Amino acid sequence: MARRPKKQSLLETALNGSWVLSATLAIFLLIIIYVVAPTVTNPMRTPLVLSLKPIGLFLVVLFGMIALVKFILQRKSNSQFKPSFVTATNNSPPIVKTVSGYPIIGSVGNSQVRPVILPLTVWTLKLIQDIEWKKFEELSTAYYQEKGIRAEATSLGADGGIDIKLYQDESGNPTSLVQCKAWAGKQVGVKEIREFLGVLTHEKIAKGFYMTSGEYSIDAKATATANKITLISGAMLLAMIQRLPEASQQKLLALATTGDYTTPSCSTCGVKMVKRNGKRGAFWGCINFPRCRHMLHMKMPK
Repeated sequence: MARRPKKQSLLETALNGSWVLSATLAIFLLIIIYVVAPTVTNPMRTPLVLSLKPIGLFLVVLFGMIALVKFILQRKSNSQFKPSFVTATNNSPPIVKTVSGYPIIGSVGNSQVRPVILPLTVWTLKLIQDIEWKKFEELSTAYYQEKGIRAEATSLGADGGIDIKLYQDESGNPTSLVQCKAWAGKQVGVKEIREFLGVLTHEKIAKGFYMTSGEYSIDAKATATANKITLISGAMLLAMIQRLPEASQQKLLALATTGDYTTPSCSTCGVKMVKRNGKRGAFWGCINFPRCRHMLHMKMPK
């Protein structure tokens, strides 16, 4: 014999429904408390009505809070994803728009338009700027390999200011060093360039490349020029990738966008970090906390 489906309580109904439902329940209870209840004149029922009034007011506040939270979450979700489409006929081609710089396609039906994120097929500066630091290093390493240069990335943890070693002769020793910074919203300054120069001097290697997904300060450019350090910005890296054969571009694109390529990785553990809230606001924390206390500043959306 089949079991009857379990009926949901009023609270479960509010939690599972929309904000409109919760708001309606709150208004309905207010009407009962302040409109219907005062009309009860039976001496036997009046004490019962009065005793239930605090419970009713509590439920009004509860359903009101649920409605408010659901309304805020819905507005936040809509603000993050607001594609706009024009009307299309059955014979017209798919309507392609973009959301936050990424392509989407809308299928026009009788009642709604369902936007679907398409796989990225071309390189853009925004994509380079969105890639987290570990993916950025992997992309930089793979780029040199596509150019036919032997490139080896350093291991996790303290890298001593070296992210990639390049080997361009038969000596077996690195001929160039590469430092990477996935700093889309922050300029690489003269301090970082001087630190890299110190590493080159210590390793007795004259040739160095500094790669960032963002830009460099004026002082950083001057210091790099004076010491023969090649600076590669996000825009320059994009141009370098676009000069590669199409097959190489697609290979690098697949590498860069595989999996979650925007959430930063812990430099100690190599795992994806999680969003946490602290006294100074939101930040990225290691999932292995408290064993690993590594954290990163969270870039605020523009």
